[in-house]
Amino acid sequence: ALEAFARDGYVVIKSAVSNAALDRARAWIDAREESWREKPGTRADDWRSHRDQRVDAPLRDGHAPLLALLLEPVLAAAATQLFGGADVAGVSYTQIARRSSVPAKRRGAKPLPSTAYHIDGEANQSGARFPDCFSVLAAVALTPHLEPGMGNLSVFPGAHLRDWTSYPDWKRTRTLPDLGPVVEIVLDAGDACLVHPLLPHRGGRNESSVDRDVAFYRVQRDGVDYASAERAVRLP
Repeated sequence: ALEAFARDGYVVIKSAVSNAALDRARAWIDAREESWREKPGTRADDWRSHRDQRVDAPLRDGHAPLLALLLEPVLAAAATQLFGGADVAGVSYTQIARRSSVPAKRRGAKPLPSTAYHIDGEANQSGARFPDCFSVLAAVALTPHLEPGMGNLSVFPGAHLRDWTSYPDWKRTRTLPDLGPVVEIVLDAGDACLVHPLLPHRGGRNESSVDRDVAFYRVQRDGVDYASAERAVRLP
């Protein structure tokens, strides 16, 4: 796993969370989906919680079944391995991301260009800090997407090794470099993907007949001061 992560910038963890934990998280989402949709200023497919939440602190928003997925033994152990033995300390935030099916008339459209991607961080809007305050992006599949074209998390393997110092400027001026072929990651429900914070990625089009739901976690490791001014101006 470490070799693949170092080479490609991501690694897939099969059966990363238990069926019981997955069921609890999905039940929690199903019970609150309508109220989340009603919140002003939010997208219907992007629900966020656990802002700057440490795992050893009381939950401020009560979304315990969602954070519990990240702490499932298999997934937490994989993150700890990537952190060189350091434990998961918390998240900068949790995101439930839904990719709904595109209308039939839009299916089969021209593929997205190889300049259509982003790297998570505040530079996407303001350029104030890059990258964001986390050490690894964890994606947990809440629904199966076992073929490309189902709204898959899509990545550009190896691109985390590039020099991204100019990313904020490239993003603002729409001059991102062409990264070539993209890989659509296929996951079964309960699988997870751990992604390097500098790996460019995007959500693919969902040309299937079912929604794709993924829980994303911007994971923080123990022993790092993510609020330090020094970290805010440098790459990890």
